[in-house]
Amino acid sequence: MSGTPSAVRPTTIPRTPLTKEVVTPRPRPGRPLADLLPAAERRADWRHVRGLHRQHVQFADGGGARVPAVLREGLADAILDVSSSYAGHEDELVEHGLAVLADVEGHEIVDEELFRAYYEDDRFTPGGGDDPTGRRQPALFEALVETCRRRRDARGLRDALRGTGTSGLLIGSTSYGRFHNVRGNRNGTAASDLDFVVVVDDAAILGCVDGLLATALPGVPAADLDRMRHRAEVFTGGLDNGRTVFSHKLRLWADGAPDPMLPAGVAASDYLVSLHFLTRPVLDYVLVASTPRLRRDAAGARRTVDDYRETPVTRRDHHRTFAGRSYQLPLDTVATEGGHLTSSRVYYIDDFDSYCPGFFQTMLLPRPDVLWDGLDVAPALDQFQRKISERVRYEADRPPHAMVRQSFAHVRRDAFAPRVIRLLDG
Repeated sequence: MSGTPSAVRPTTIPRTPLTKEVVTPRPRPGRPLADLLPAAERRADWRHVRGLHRQHVQFADGGGARVPAVLREGLADAILDVSSSYAGHEDELVEHGLAVLADVEGHEIVDEELFRAYYEDDRFTPGGGDDPTGRRQPALFEALVETCRRRRDARGLRDALRGTGTSGLLIGSTSYGRFHNVRGNRNGTAASDLDFVVVVDDAAILGCVDGLLATALPGVPAADLDRMRHRAEVFTGGLDNGRTVFSHKLRLWADGAPDPMLPAGVAASDYLVSLHFLTRPVLDYVLVASTPRLRRDAAGARRTVDDYRETPVTRRDHHRTFAGRSYQLPLDTVATEGGHLTSSRVYYIDDFDSYCPGFFQTMLLPRPDVLWDGLDVAPALDQFQRKISERVRYEADRPPHAMVRQSFAHVRRDAFAPRVIRLLDG
């Protein structure tokens, strides 16, 4: 596939010519589109999605023209707009989305074969799904399915922890790349994580979190929960010092039980939920709550927090300024019981007085989705966003006259949905 424009490759979507003569009728599995489309049109206005998907098909069938990235991004945004009518009904969004896409291309029956064809349909992705950043771009319907699965499972985590005096912040691609950049298990690449920051008032609550998650999250192996329980005991027993984050990953849908949103014959359903537990003092330290300005004379040139992780970090500490200047700094990591402690920079102000947000600050930029807020952290997040915006304005007003943007400082900028970049830089 390399070097061949995606628009000239044969389509993977099975088509039924309108002039085909059926000689011997035979039973066909699946559901007729006629049974699904009325419910889809009652639930939401799909006209924008229909029109943009038709335009995608016209580009792909036009003989040589790549589908413009702005068109793919527009379709992802149109699906995001429709999704607001399906809150709590993500299974229907998957079903109706497939029906609408298939109807545009003249299909009659929705079945597992058609589901797989659209899930693997790379006609519209750059390079057939090969992203120059090294991360595979998902197919349009793949991103829809995998976003819906994570939004549903995020709601289960919310329901389990909402009454525990904690706050839950949805971060990562399920927040900033919805319907655009969320991958499943396909083509040998790992599925996108479901990423959360959970703010706790007292680290002692970690002792009961594993039990709550066991009932709320689907298909988590008992060994994963046992390991989390042991690591939580280590953390509360001596690592909780107001400057340390407790991070842990759990495998979802790992027990072999099928996910009703994803037919078993299409792709493996397992993926990781990545949890970062911050006590309120750690969150305040990350948000630089002690000062209203992100200036060297008010906050210092740098600050760090430790991250208690299961595995060592092999990457370097990558930072960018708001003008895009890049730094690759070393990360100090030491082994400890149950994992590793990595010292990560919260921010760094370089010798040119340019601000570089660090790993945990960029987790909170763009502003995460606050799914529950027992600790009322939303005002602190808003204040941090105002301080970041003020810092960008401060640097924009200084010579040399460079273009500075909040999004330039985020090392995952290439994975953002376009509307998120516009929100950051607006």
